[in-house]
Amino acid sequence: MGFSGKEHGAVRYDFILIAIVLLLTLLGLVILYSASYLFALNQPQRFNNGWAPLTGNLAACIMMLAIFPILALVRIEWLKKEWMVIFLVLFTIILNILPLLRPLRRDGYAMRWIIIREGIGFQPSELIKIVLPLYLAYILDKNNDKLNSFMYGPLPPIVVTALFCTLVLIQSNFSDAALIAFTSMIICFIAGIRLRWFVLALAAILPIIYKLTFGNKDGRWYQRIAGFFSREESPPDLRTQIDFSLEAIRSGGFWGKGIGQGTIKVRVPEVHGDFVFASFVEETGFLGVLFYLVLIGAFAAIGYMVAWRNKNRFIQFLAFGLVTPILIQTLLNIAVVARIIPTTGVPLPFVSSGGTSLLATLVSAALLVNMARQHINSEMGGDYAR
Repeated sequence: MGFSGKEHGAVRYDFILIAIVLLLTLLGLVILYSASYLFALNQPQRFNNGWAPLTGNLAACIMMLAIFPILALVRIEWLKKEWMVIFLVLFTIILNILPLLRPLRRDGYAMRWIIIREGIGFQPSELIKIVLPLYLAYILDKNNDKLNSFMYGPLPPIVVTALFCTLVLIQSNFSDAALIAFTSMIICFIAGIRLRWFVLALAAILPIIYKLTFGNKDGRWYQRIAGFFSREESPPDLRTQIDFSLEAIRSGGFWGKGIGQGTIKVRVPEVHGDFVFASFVEETGFLGVLFYLVLIGAFAAIGYMVAWRNKNRFIQFLAFGLVTPILIQTLLNIAVVARIIPTTGVPLPFVSSGGTSLLATLVSAALLVNMARQHINSEMGGDYAR
């Protein structure tokens, strides 16, 4: 049986998606505040007050109050115009070059941030997670009948993806570069690019990954992998993020200690960032984790349903490309906190401190709502513009 039509009343899963995004955003703010408030107070040299780690996320939420309705209602076909795609790609490239031109560097690594003023910055690599899927959806849809040709099939995605990944790698952001490359390969795969091109791409990429990871044994990436596989426990006076994280998770149990009642969270270094999930588990236990995963699962399911059921190839690819990074980041972050994989530096969507990351996630969500709305209106026989 097809999805509900006029005679049965259409299921407004675009409204359901909005409710899920709202719940995830509010839950993320509560989790982050509870995790970071005491941590920030204990470090007055870094934070002015306990609210400091939350300010970027709050700013992103305030901005989205104006931006979300626009992105959710504007005609998605406008994003398909060639001039718009070219402008967004060039704009994103320029933004990701700007941090590299600044003389300020830390620990030998290029900055990832465009610093607007003290305490206020923007991480341009997050914009790639929106613009690259948009470009790939455009070019793969445009060249749909010529994908078997190297010039029109794999070459354009390879060039743009490689350029974005190179800029992100120069910013010393290996995890985001890997995520961008993986997302690009998935979109190209579902578009119908021949398998042999993926084999050749992996043959070219794997030596580069090996060189970047194992070429410098004093480097951060090698140390993370070596530390993950080390069987030695950290000394009591040198406890690591992972040690405290696992202790916090174990202490959460089934019910958790209650929001704001966690004690181990204050000892987790940088708990407001990539390890905020440990504080969440400590305070909400298994039930809280289940609730978050159900929300993320529902978000991803609706996003993939939009991609699967839509007959417009551009929308199919775009919806798939926007949902996939959010889902992958969630799984990677949880796997890191639970010590299933080495530390990656990937934030937890909707939760980790970082206004740019939350802003990019909410922009993706707004576009998904837009595409869901278009699909529902087309099935109802209504006017998408209304």
